Amino acid sequence: MRRVTAITSKSYVHRLLIAAALCGEKITVVTNIVSDDMRATISALESLGAVTDTVSADDGSFELIVKHPAASVKNGCPAASIDCGESGSTARFILPLASYVAESATLTGRGRLPERPMGPLCDVLRRAGANIDADNLPMTVTGSILPGTYEIPGNVSSQYITGLMYVLPLLEGDSHLVIKGGLESAAYVDMTADVLSKFGIKMIKEESGYMIPGRQKYKPVSDDFSGGRIVAEGDWSNAAYVIAPFILDRECADEGIRIAGLDPASIQGDRAFIDILGGFGVEAYFDDATSEYVVRGYPLTCVDVDCSQIPDLVPILAVLAAFADGDSVFRNVERLRMKECDRIDAVSSVLSAIGVKTEVTKTDGHEDLSVHGGGVNVPVDDLILSSFNDHRIAMADQAIAAGLGRSLTIKGAGAVNKSYPGYFELMEKMGMKKCHLQ
Repeated sequence: MRRVTAITSKSYVHRLLIAAALCGEKITVVTNIVSDDMRATISALESLGAVTDTVSADDGSFELIVKHPAASVKNGCPAASIDCGESGSTARFILPLASYVAESATLTGRGRLPERPMGPLCDVLRRAGANIDADNLPMTVTGSILPGTYEIPGNVSSQYITGLMYVLPLLEGDSHLVIKGGLESAAYVDMTADVLSKFGIKMIKEESGYMIPGRQKYKPVSDDFSGGRIVAEGDWSNAAYVIAPFILDRECADEGIRIAGLDPASIQGDRAFIDILGGFGVEAYFDDATSEYVVRGYPLTCVDVDCSQIPDLVPILAVLAAFADGDSVFRNVERLRMKECDRIDAVSSVLSAIGVKTEVTKTDGHEDLSVHGGGVNVPVDDLILSSFNDHRIAMADQAIAAGLGRSLTIKGAGAVNKSYPGYFELMEKMGMKKCHLQ
């Protein structure tokens, strides 16, 4: 049986790095991978005055060291130019902090990031005293935000809420963070609260959101720290894109795969992937003896899944559904249109290329994606699939190759560097069909 170790969660690394940059002590975040999005957050923190270092260890891990914190007092940084790369997390996490730390900060981005929504976060910061000259990148923020009531929608991006959760404890008075409407991707907000608690930040959960006391100080208080070091946990999101090819490849499905480095008690929402595999008819369980997840079997049955809390899983779930029998439905996927690409259109496009029909149903502002499984038919010998410059779609293309049992060409394969550099090399090393990467 093939064995692999999950890569570190970039969602946790983002959050740990920002907290470390607001802490008066040197903090080392240990990870087994450094992706482009992680580098974007490191660069952003350096632009706000933090001093960092990245050190490679002999065991293949990396130490992301924040030696000196960002200017953690109001207007402690006269001016900042912040390149967020293609990382939506970086842009949305850093904007509120930049409005507090810097007298002036200009945020820029590349790829589709300038098109991705920032307006609701900009509006709440404007109401709190900041001046922001645009609703999309590039934008410049000046002015000082004040404690008070911060109302933010919960159905656009949990990243807005995370950004505010970092800066509100630093203000000179107490604040109320009010989340309007239903909160989607709630696990990511829980992840932020978990990291903040590790740094001694107090928040009081209320029915409508959080009461966040002001004048707090970031300091490592969790038992997870050892000598100022903390190891970020494994990434459930990317793990799904590693597991899927091995249950779609007919030669590997019976043998299966063992994957280490995943916490069965993790608060990451994408941990739901294991339960969803069971719905597909795939055997998946945690082996207490080895601390590994064991996954084996081929997807046989269709599923019906509410994806409002797990949008990053939709591309790979749709690919699994394409090879399963029957019609699968993935509900409440509308936010996928605001990712690195329009993932609903992208998924529909790549599945259409292998003869699989999809449908999108719109009801009251929500969208459901239906995948008609069991009809895979490739009409050409030289199959070319696009990544749409999206890391999730690029990895989903690899899973399609596994399901087809043949190599294919993936255009824009370098998009995986956003979250999983070395992904295709890992797949080849573990026996997957080698794809032609463009």
